[in-house]
Amino acid sequence: MRLWLLALLMLTTLCRADDAEPLRVMTDLWPPFRMEGENGRLQGLDIDLLDELSRRTGLRFEVQRAPWARGLAALEQGSADLMTGLARTPERERYIRYLDAPYYACSPRFYASPALAMRLNDYASLRGLRIGYVLESVYFQPFDDDQALDKVGVSNESQLLEMLVRGRIDALVGTDCQVDYALLAPDLAGRIVKAAFRPEARTALYIGFSRKRLARMPALAAALDQLLREGWIANAALRYQPVVARQ
Repeated sequence: MRLWLLALLMLTTLCRADDAEPLRVMTDLWPPFRMEGENGRLQGLDIDLLDELSRRTGLRFEVQRAPWARGLAALEQGSADLMTGLARTPERERYIRYLDAPYYACSPRFYASPALAMRLNDYASLRGLRIGYVLESVYFQPFDDDQALDKVGVSNESQLLEMLVRGRIDALVGTDCQVDYALLAPDLAGRIVKAAFRPEARTALYIGFSRKRLARMPALAAALDQLLREGWIANAALRYQPVVARQ
């Protein structure tokens, strides 16, 4: 009897320790969803969302910044728990379990210098251009699988903007939620604008868990559903006007 009680006590202690471990979240800068504050701490809509989910569920999050492709690899390997801001694809679903409902949506758009942007009025006008994109990101079809285009992959959007300003690429593809916000910076105002071509696509943003680390997914899913029903996320997005609130 004493051995049984000791085993039960040890099991209970281990379960409590596991519950207390923070969920490891992989992410990269993607204003206004994830931004670096003055003190180096991440802030933005996704961080606000994680803070509220933590408050409601008691779960803790350890947010680790890494290139987007590295974050996806961590989910595939099971060395991290989840990511926010994920587009949903069949390839990723091999190793990612998405929460059922997206929490936001953006649109893919192309950006270039004012002179070139006016001439980019359809998909065919992308031919012959050096087009920057973020590695392992999902935009729209046929662009994602188009091997005929001259595409230049980098780690993050900030690199793309710098490359475009310096003339190392002719145009970039990004999501309007993020790039429009970045273009509010005074040093970019008027130098980079949206192309006339507007793909007929929307990119839903999800929270996704590594399929190797699903134990605490149900609690988070229930809390997110409640936030969506309350309109909490839409209201939180208003803090990041003028861009996000108008998408």
